[in-house]
Amino acid sequence: MQAKERVKELNDLFLRKTFTVTFAHVSSYFKDVWDEVGYGERTFNRDIRELKEKLKERYPSLENAHGELIKYSRASQQYRYIRDDISAFPSFSEKELNQIASIIEFNKHLFTEGTGNGIVNKLRAISLENNLAQFHEVLPWSAIQLIKEGERSGSEQLKTLLACIYAKKLIAITHKGLEVEGPASVKRGLPLMIKEYNNGWYTGWYLLFYRVEEMAGVIRPRLEDCWIYALDRIESIQELGSAKLRIPAGFNPADFFKDVLGIFRNTHGAAPVQKVHLRLEISPEAPWLGQYIQKYPIHESQKMEGLSVGLYMEINQELEGFLMRFANEIQVVEPLALRQKMRNRLQKAAENYL
Repeated sequence: MQAKERVKELNDLFLRKTFTVTFAHVSSYFKDVWDEVGYGERTFNRDIRELKEKLKERYPSLENAHGELIKYSRASQQYRYIRDDISAFPSFSEKELNQIASIIEFNKHLFTEGTGNGIVNKLRAISLENNLAQFHEVLPWSAIQLIKEGERSGSEQLKTLLACIYAKKLIAITHKGLEVEGPASVKRGLPLMIKEYNNGWYTGWYLLFYRVEEMAGVIRPRLEDCWIYALDRIESIQELGSAKLRIPAGFNPADFFKDVLGIFRNTHGAAPVQKVHLRLEISPEAPWLGQYIQKYPIHESQKMEGLSVGLYMEINQELEGFLMRFANEIQVVEPLALRQKMRNRLQKAAENYL
C-alpha cells in the first residue's frame, strides 16, 4: 500500500466511531485487510503526523482555537479527532450524510414518485453501514446493496431544458427516432416538464413538449396536444426566445400522465378514459397477489371488491404489458376489445412454443 493510500485509510478509521485508533489495532487492521505485514510503530507515528498536517491545512481556524486536531489519551492509550465532523480528506462524515438526508427529506416535493425518499434511505443506509462497520469483523461481502443507477442518458441536455422551462422559452429540438438510419427531425414548441421513468429496460428522462407550428401570436398550451420525447434522442436544442403565453386556469403538465399507467399515451391525448374491469384468479404460484394489489394499487383510480378490480384509465402499452405479465393471475373482463386483444396475444405467444 502506498503511503498516501495508507494515510487516507487511517483517516477513515478515525471516522469510524466503533474503531479504537491505537498502533496495535491499526497494525492488525492493515495486516488483516490489506496484507500490510511490515507496518511498524515508527510508520504509524509518521502517518499520524501527516494526518495532523492535513487537518491543519483544512481547518486552520479550528487548529488556532483548539491546538492539534488529533489528541492522544494516556488513560485509554488511543488517538482521536477532537470532533466527529472533521476529516483530513474531502468526504462526508456521518453527521454530514444525515444533514444532507434531512435537507432532501424536507424538500421531497422536488422529487417524483418517491425518489426523494429513496435518496434519503440510501444516504442513511450508507451512514448506518459506516457506523456499524467493526474493524475486527470485516465482512467479505457488502452488508447493504444499493441500486447503481448510473448517469442518465441525455443528462447533458437537462440544464438547458430546465432553464427554458422556467423561463417559458420556445425552443427547437432536433430529435432522432429509434430507426438507426432514419433522419432527425426538428420540432418547435414549448418545453413543459421533465419526467423520469423506468420503462423496464432502463431508467431515463423524458420531455413533455407542446409543439407549436406557428411561432407568431399567442400560445395557449393544451395537454391533449402534447408529445413525449426521450432526452437521449434529442441531438440539439436551439432557444427561440420567450413566448406570448396564456396559461389556462388549473393548467398542470403532470395531469398529462394521470390517466395512464406509465408515461406513454397512444394518440397524444385522444384516447378516451375507459372502465377496465379485471378479475383476480389467485393461483398457488402467486397467492399474495390480491393483498399486494390492494396495498399497492395498479392505478390511483383503482376500486377493489373481493377479487374484482375496477380501473378508470386510458388503455396503453404499459397496461397491456402489465396484464401480460400476470396473465395467469389476472383476467380482463371488460372492455371486450381489450379482452379479445389479450386473448389474441396469448394465443400468438402459445404458438411460439408449439
